[in-house]
Amino acid sequence: MKFTSKHPLILASQSPRRQELLGLLGIPFDIVPSEIPEPDPQDFQSAVDYVRACAVQKAKDIAANHPEALVIGSDTVVVLDGEILLKPKDKQQASAYLHKLSGATHEVITAVCVRQGDEEATFHEQVRVRFYELPASWIDAYTDTEDPYDKAGAYGIQTVSGLFVEKIEGDYNAVVGLPIAKLLQHLTQAGYVKVEGAHDYAK
Repeated sequence: MKFTSKHPLILASQSPRRQELLGLLGIPFDIVPSEIPEPDPQDFQSAVDYVRACAVQKAKDIAANHPEALVIGSDTVVVLDGEILLKPKDKQQASAYLHKLSGATHEVITAVCVRQGDEEATFHEQVRVRFYELPASWIDAYTDTEDPYDKAGAYGIQTVSGLFVEKIEGDYNAVVGLPIAKLLQHLTQAGYVKVEGAHDYAK
């Protein structure tokens, strides 16, 4: 099963995890990450508003120079008791995040913005994730690796830190960084993507 698109496809993210997930569609795409600084979370009323704004900003930034392309922007945050846990700046912050997440249930919110020309659509997926109680020695050993520092909340469910996860409620791929199944539903319903051999595009 292969999908095709009549538009050039651009992923506005340098995340290897998002690249891998988008690659499941089998459609060639370019990687053009946005370099605009992300906004301050404190400027938004909720984590959902913040993460959606980040996704829109990325897609809009890249689409401005590629009006013919189908641009996909995405962003992910980890939220615990209303606190947004972004990518940790150092070992101390990574350790603090993981101690907070230990034995608790948090939310992972991934937003996606699809932009083509002046047309734009944004959606998000919200997933509940519960951690086991983590021994301090595990946290110390893990934060001595490079793994936590490019990931919201200082962990990645698809890496060794996925062993911290007791259960999830929702889309696993949204926790990884891109809810690819929901994205595909949007792209096909909007007529941007079709199954190879299917009827003509709706638009």
